[in-house]
Amino acid sequence: MSFNKQRDAQQMEKLASVPSNWRILNLNRTTRMLRQVHGPGVGTFFKNKRLATSIIIKHTLRDHERGMFENPPIVATKVLVPLDENSLATGAVSFFVGERAYPAIMRQSFGINTLGGPAGADKDALILAKLNETPSLELFLIRELLGSEEFSIPKDYFQVSLIEDSAIKSYITRELAPLIRIAIENANAAKVNKFVDSIFGAEIGAQAADFLQSLGLAQNRWANVVFAWKAALFYETQFAATQKRFEAMLEDLRTLRTYGHNELYPRSFVENHLGNLKAFAERAFQHSLDSATAFNSARRASIIESGKLAELKTYLEELPENVHGFGGYAALIDHVLSYWIYRTRGLDHQRLPAELFCTVAADICAMESQFKLGGDSDVFDGNLSFGRA
Repeated sequence: MSFNKQRDAQQMEKLASVPSNWRILNLNRTTRMLRQVHGPGVGTFFKNKRLATSIIIKHTLRDHERGMFENPPIVATKVLVPLDENSLATGAVSFFVGERAYPAIMRQSFGINTLGGPAGADKDALILAKLNETPSLELFLIRELLGSEEFSIPKDYFQVSLIEDSAIKSYITRELAPLIRIAIENANAAKVNKFVDSIFGAEIGAQAADFLQSLGLAQNRWANVVFAWKAALFYETQFAATQKRFEAMLEDLRTLRTYGHNELYPRSFVENHLGNLKAFAERAFQHSLDSATAFNSARRASIIESGKLAELKTYLEELPENVHGFGGYAALIDHVLSYWIYRTRGLDHQRLPAELFCTVAADICAMESQFKLGGDSDVFDGNLSFGRA
């Protein structure tokens, strides 16, 4: 466990103001906002008072941090706990989930037992274990993992609104207007805008309720359907940028040449790593594309073409299952891309040292076994083997 003191105050305060995203679960910001609305007695994400205002980060381990683990991951889950829950300017303590000292830190600093598995560990420890298993801290994915009654996390922590982002709202309006007009007669631009605000804001509004009722959707399914619809549209807007970055990485790999081959890193060994890296990256990306076909714009276009209300109802009913886990696959791709850029920053991507490239390739492919994606194991076909020649 380390202490981040006042010399890092400016950086810590900046971090405290960042909204949650796929790399950061900012409970400090969310909990303070909920307390302002509902009062100091509002329920919290963690039962432990200090962890309740923590910030969870998906952090790429630096070389000097790997020694803290028995088996160091490529991406670790870092927990920042403020010394003062109302301000990070005074500093914070930090630790990694799964580091050697983790059980002792949790027991001595927070009174939390991490040992004994699901039957013996405290609930806060089980929540952290779940967060450590997922590649993304996006709220859509976190709700899939932790939204059940088993973890008793208040629903307020899973409220998501997409209408504050003008670019996303514009995309939603453009994409959904034809679908809305299938269910709502004479749906002019004003009605479409009201509907978008009603269904994609923080809570389901009256117009959205009328729409869902008109489709014959059972009311006890509305919350899950609407949340999945938000997730689907959010993932679409984000994944477009990811696709461009991925194509740039593949181009790097197509033109890559390595140098500095020796007995430990002969050319054949490097070429094996290159082939495995390409195969892994392409499989992971293709899995994301295949998953998206059940809910993306092409799927919606087929419904619009048919003009059938029954198909729209089926699309929405199946959304929770079809979207499930997609965020994990998309986040894995983002980790691959981020790590590639991080480890090759400042270098000529067309010419890399053989040893460095093999290390990076092995690290990236190790992510396949590190994370649990969509509840599946052995998600991708193919066996990757890395070692010294």
